Amino acid sequence: MRFVVRLFFGAVAGTLLLLAGAGTANAQYTSSVGLKPSSGQAGSSFTISWNFYPCKGPVTFSWNGTPMWSANATLTETSGTVAATVPGGAQPGTYPVTGTCTNARTGGPLSAGSRFTVTATPTTTPPPPVTTTPPPPATTRPTRPGTTTTPAKPTTTTPAPTTSTPPTTTATTPPATPGTPTTSTTAPKPGELVLDHPSIKPGDALSASGKGCLPGRMVTLVSDGTEVGTAYTDSSGAFTAPVEFTRIEAGPHTVIAECGVRLTGAVDQVVTRSSGGQTGTLVVLVFFVLAGITVIRFR
Repeated sequence: MRFVVRLFFGAVAGTLLLLAGAGTANAQYTSSVGLKPSSGQAGSSFTISWNFYPCKGPVTFSWNGTPMWSANATLTETSGTVAATVPGGAQPGTYPVTGTCTNARTGGPLSAGSRFTVTATPTTTPPPPVTTTPPPPATTRPTRPGTTTTPAKPTTTTPAPTTSTPPTTTATTPPATPGTPTTSTTAPKPGELVLDHPSIKPGDALSASGKGCLPGRMVTLVSDGTEVGTAYTDSSGAFTAPVEFTRIEAGPHTVIAECGVRLTGAVDQVVTRSSGGQTGTLVVLVFFVLAGITVIRFR
């Protein structure tokens, strides 16, 4: 009987020791990961809370298997928080967030995890257009029957006396003096060279204006292979330069402007020749010839 009692109490004590050992074995390792918040859009922020024991070295946190964040963990520092950000290119869905460290007792991995849900970016719908209802047309009330309208008195118009206005004398524009050059005030168009006189006489001033050159470029004016003027273009590629011919030759002359591009214009040189002296000499010669014929005739 005593043997049975001892065997019973021994079995009970062994069972209690096994349960205590199992509880101690389960209580010696701790690993957990929490997320706050556990959902959000791509690029949003969240916080990872962790509790690992015993750890040797840092705890590494991975997003969908890719290591991205870490925290220091020791035998005395067994918990903490880590600030994290959802990857900007993450598509809507649920992704695992896993924390892993090295078990200080076994040398194996000690890990725990949670899941984060990436939500879609809301789409903003523009407000509907405002519809304006036009006002109803104005209603004209009809005139009541039996209303007599008095006709207006005829208006007598007295004709105004007619005054004879003397004819207006029109000023006669004197004709232009032959040989006087006309002036051109036409502004040059892009890619055009304009000379302020279509024709000149020796000694007359001549100016050339152009547009369409490169800005800040030196312009060289050439006529018949000879340089006749220079200038510099402004910020818009336009210029104005005096033109001076070194040779006087009657007839049309082409002026070329080199300024990164080539602009062309033309002017006519007019040379006036005096014929008064030759006419007087011819008259004297004719007079003497006629006088000689008369003398010979009357002899």
